[in-house]
Amino acid sequence: MGNKQGTIENKERFDDGSLDFLQIPADETNKQFNCKETNQQNLINTTFWVCDFFEGMKTKFGENRVLVKIKMNLDDPDKDARKFFTNSRDIRYVLNEIKKRNAFPRRVTLKVTGNRYYFE
Repeated sequence: MGNKQGTIENKERFDDGSLDFLQIPADETNKQFNCKETNQQNLINTTFWVCDFFEGMKTKFGENRVLVKIKMNLDDPDKDARKFFTNSRDIRYVLNEIKKRNAFPRRVTLKVTGNRYYFE
């Protein structure tokens, strides 16, 4: 029954032939986001929507980094999403608390004090 309802909803929208129209959910076993990368420095004092994250990512800067998926506007299509890596303990804590509450997406502003990045 749930699938039928999803089909009805899609028929009401114009099928532009894009994958975004199909709204295929992310593969939970694949730890990546298919969107452009940015960095924390570019997002300082910017408000955006945190949509998802992965922990335990290895980068050239070290292991156990967090990969965060964001959107500037909540209704932006996934193709316009961005991602950034962080090692901030403050951001990691907030992301895990949001996850515990099943409260994604969440609107935040990225702040920095010295070398400490955090969400407000």
